[in-house]
Amino acid sequence: MPVKKLSSNILSDGIIDSTLGGRIFKCREQAGISLTMLAHLVGVNPSTLASWENDSSEPRVNKLVSMAGILGVSPTYFIAEEGHSGNAEKPSRGRTGKLISNLKSEISEINEQQKMLAKRLKKINLLIQKL
Repeated sequence: MPVKKLSSNILSDGIIDSTLGGRIFKCREQAGISLTMLAHLVGVNPSTLASWENDSSEPRVNKLVSMAGILGVSPTYFIAEEGHSGNAEKPSRGRTGKLISNLKSEISEINEQQKMLAKRLKKINLLIQKL
């Protein structure tokens, strides 16, 4: 996670503070969401999200607000590290909820296919043993 030493001034008390990218990374990790998944949910390429986390570039406000909603933090926390403790909650509604529902459906479908294939393999093995 990127960190930097801030000089003591009106906006900073001089302690080590995480950057915007560091706060995005920290919240994503705490929410248990992969970089690829968050990029998909926000509507950007994974390389774009990686550049935000590495402080190579900064997200537009609409993307920042979207990420905050997905990760369960305040947009103000990302910008100024205020308004939220930084302990992101697991996302549970909106686009993420729909995605989770779709993934659960896909898992169920794969499990059913796996059962069917296991039965077919068993039948094939029985036929081979008879030959």
